[in-house]
Amino acid sequence: MNLPGSIRNIVLLALGALFTLAAVAQTEPYIGYAYPAGARQGTTVRVLIGGQRIGGVNEIAISGKGVRTVFIRYEGAGGPLNRLQEDELKKQLKELTAKFLPPAKVMPPVVPAEVAPVLPPVKLPDLPELRDLDKKNLKELRAVAAKFLDKKKRTKPPIAEDVTVDVTIDADAAPGDRELRVRTGAGFSNPIVFQVSKLSEVSEKDRNEPEALPPLAQDVPVVLNGQIMPGEVDSFPLRLKAGQKLQITASARHLIPYLADAVPGWFQAALALVNEQGDELAYACENGFDPDPSLFYTVPKDGTYFLRIRDSIYRGREDFVYRVAVELQTPADTLFPFQSLTRVLNGMIPTAMYPLTPYVDAQLPQVDDTEPNDTSTAAQKITFPAIVKGKIAQEGDVDIFQFAGKAGDTVVAEIYARRLGSPMDSLLRIFDATGKVIAMNDDNKNPEMGMITNYSDSYLLLKLPATGSYYVQVSDSLRQGGDDYNYYLRISPPQGDFALRMTPSTLNMTPGNPLVFTVYAFRKDGWDGDIDIVLKDAPAGFTISGARIPPGQNQVRMTLIAPPAKAQQQLTLQLEGRATIAGKAISRPVIAAEHKMQAFAYYHLVPEGQLLVLLKRGTARSIISLNQAMGDKLLVPSGGELKVTIPVAKGQGVPNTLSFIDLPAGITTKDVSFTPTSINFTLVADDKHLGYADNLIIEAFVEQDIPATATAKARKSRYSTGIIPAIAYEIVK
Repeated sequence: MNLPGSIRNIVLLALGALFTLAAVAQTEPYIGYAYPAGARQGTTVRVLIGGQRIGGVNEIAISGKGVRTVFIRYEGAGGPLNRLQEDELKKQLKELTAKFLPPAKVMPPVVPAEVAPVLPPVKLPDLPELRDLDKKNLKELRAVAAKFLDKKKRTKPPIAEDVTVDVTIDADAAPGDRELRVRTGAGFSNPIVFQVSKLSEVSEKDRNEPEALPPLAQDVPVVLNGQIMPGEVDSFPLRLKAGQKLQITASARHLIPYLADAVPGWFQAALALVNEQGDELAYACENGFDPDPSLFYTVPKDGTYFLRIRDSIYRGREDFVYRVAVELQTPADTLFPFQSLTRVLNGMIPTAMYPLTPYVDAQLPQVDDTEPNDTSTAAQKITFPAIVKGKIAQEGDVDIFQFAGKAGDTVVAEIYARRLGSPMDSLLRIFDATGKVIAMNDDNKNPEMGMITNYSDSYLLLKLPATGSYYVQVSDSLRQGGDDYNYYLRISPPQGDFALRMTPSTLNMTPGNPLVFTVYAFRKDGWDGDIDIVLKDAPAGFTISGARIPPGQNQVRMTLIAPPAKAQQQLTLQLEGRATIAGKAISRPVIAAEHKMQAFAYYHLVPEGQLLVLLKRGTARSIISLNQAMGDKLLVPSGGELKVTIPVAKGQGVPNTLSFIDLPAGITTKDVSFTPTSINFTLVADDKHLGYADNLIIEAFVEQDIPATATAKARKSRYSTGIIPAIAYEIVK
């Protein structure tokens, strides 16, 4: 079967210099940290960026206006020394360390010594650690040997390469988070956080400086920058005055949300304020359930105090980067130490400062929890639907709400607490008039909340079995309670909706060649309709293929094609998802994100600020992209097969191998063949996946046998001739 309708116009297949998906991922740069991770307005700071595949950097881009960068140098994963320099350093260290060791017995030579050839002197690079080697003690010399000569102790590959850059920030640059990326010939890297602040900044003492130099005491407010190495505790002296009310807030996990190879999966900072005698005055290792700690302290008397920061379990590495803001409290901070749900629910902070939407539907009627309501006989009667604003006021407290329901009605009960800052770990139960529990939920996984790892908010969706009274019981699953244990409870019919993410957040594209990306849908209240993905206000010529998330799918790979570009360009794009729910057309933004691994096992979609697109220099390919219309898809019969023909542009050459990337269960291929004008294959569907719909992602290759020669064995040569724009299909009856 030939491709129907507009699908036949997908492809005049390009045979060009495209890499496989895996090869592209392995050539694009990656960055793991930047240190320091921010600077003050009106200053220039030298920043070290650690990553992988970052040699040949030709740009360091920081989002927003008012920030400029100048490249200084690059250092590869092998360290700054070449082989001759390593040998020279070994020689010098051997001679210098001999001064500190007992003299060795010298045995006379058995045979005359050979005269060593005279070699030109080798000069070591001008690095702080290698200066004045003859003035270092034995401990310092061993530290030099460990850093420059011990390959086992070198930094792990993902952050082993270094780029040094000077960052200049204009005096009027907007403060806040920015996104820092590096660009090589392969394109832009992933983004990491770089902050612009209004406060004075200081960095920890360079670990290569002599130990005798004491750190300088700082006045507040100030931002403190540093990196934590294994077992290290950084200490900053502060000049404080009696009566000052301090708010000290660390940014560590905020800068680097997830570490793939560390448990619990991020730098878990711990803060302590001590006096000159070493007495601990205040301590914090978190801020509510935010892993970045905050502590509050009123200074009792003038003097020098010390702020200490470490990892809570004494881990460390170059990417354990932190920024600590030491500020004077505002009146609001004095009254309300944490930016939590408690402050909002008690009316002490305007909702605009801590927006609750889109989490809580403000259009539903709102009622307050009224005590006592901890038994079914004292249950608080509410009119369905409603948003209840409540509190688990003490240990063991429960709140029970009664509403009238009809047989067959579908009801949603949902708690909003932990995601809004409450410590509550909710437990929801719904029981009928006889006291029988008909539904219960403790934790509900919500991947939309990419920075929350403890999914403590409860959710229930159920169909009522009979007409009558029903009771919703809210409690804390650990039987805890208190003034901070606030929550919202939504009791309503299903309110179908969705949220969208896409990865990666950086697209490095050659114009005219399809690039694969993934869109993730978070469907709400059981809604499972089509979601169409469109480009919003994009320049002419950009086209998405396979731009629909069908029912039953929560993630779909699509392809994007960019128009021809005369020169390298970079721009930002915005994608949007559109659907019709209950007869109403709605749209939701597609938020660019990075897929992060936490602690060897768990994956999270971390939202980023923008979708950055780099159009790299390259020849525009002769591809007609698919602007897929509704109904244009391959219909594969369940338990049967479908023959597919894809036309190839004349004169472009002929591939001889196809790679079907991540075919889903229930679909196989056979009878792949090629002609000068077409690619042909057959899709085979089993009879167990009726209704399944997705996109085919196919890459074409030229593969040939290279015969053996006198100096080389026979081998196969394979190169990619391009990715075919995504082709939608569905398994039908």
